[in-house]
Amino acid sequence: MFYRIGNLVIRSPHSIRRPKDGEDCLVLKASRSFPPAHPSTKAALTILQRLEVKKDARILDIGCGSGILGLAAALKSGGTALGCDICIGSIRASKQSSALNLMEDRFKFFHGSVDAVSAKFNLILANLQAPTHMEMFDHYRRLLPLKGDLLVVSGFDDAHAASIEKELAKREFIVEERVKVYGTTAALVPESSFIWVSFGLKRISSDP
Repeated sequence: MFYRIGNLVIRSPHSIRRPKDGEDCLVLKASRSFPPAHPSTKAALTILQRLEVKKDARILDIGCGSGILGLAAALKSGGTALGCDICIGSIRASKQSSALNLMEDRFKFFHGSVDAVSAKFNLILANLQAPTHMEMFDHYRRLLPLKGDLLVVSGFDDAHAASIEKELAKREFIVEERVKVYGTTAALVPESSFIWVSFGLKRISSDP
C-alpha cells in the first residue's frame, strides 16, 4: 500500500516507496478492520487536508477502524485524539497504528460507543455508513458545541448525501468542503451508485 493525499503519504511497513522531502507520512498495516485505502477513507483524508484545523486540536475519531483518520488529524494539527469503535479488532488495529507511528501518547482509544463520551472537541472524524450517521447527528452537535468546530463525515454514497447535509444543517453545521470519489468496491445494496461522498463541515453557532 502506498498513496498520497495532498502532502500526506500513507504507506505499509513493507512498501519500498518512501515519501519525498517535506511530506508527512503515516505507516499502517493492512488489518481486518476497515481498510485504510478504502475510497471513503481517501475522501475523508482529502477533506481533512483542505480544512484549517486548529493548532493543538482536540480530536474525536468515531468508528476509528485502522486509526488512520485520527492519526492524520493529530499529525496535521499537533493535537491529541481519542478513538472509539464498537469492534474490538478495530481498537487493536488502531493501537498498532499509533505504535507504528510513535503516537501512543497522542492517540488514545476505548472499545465502545460515542454515548460514553462527554468531553468536548474541536474536530470530529466519522467514516461511517449512512444509517449510523443518522444516529450520530445529535452527538455531533453535543460534542462540537462551539462556533468554528469542525466535522468530517464520510462513508456514504451520493444517494444519501442530500439528506445527511440537510440534517446537519438543522444542527447548525454548514458544508465547507465536499469530495466525491468513484469507488471500485462491490455495492452493498442494489441501488448503490458507487460514488462515495465526504463532507467537511463547520459549526456556525455556539450552544448557549
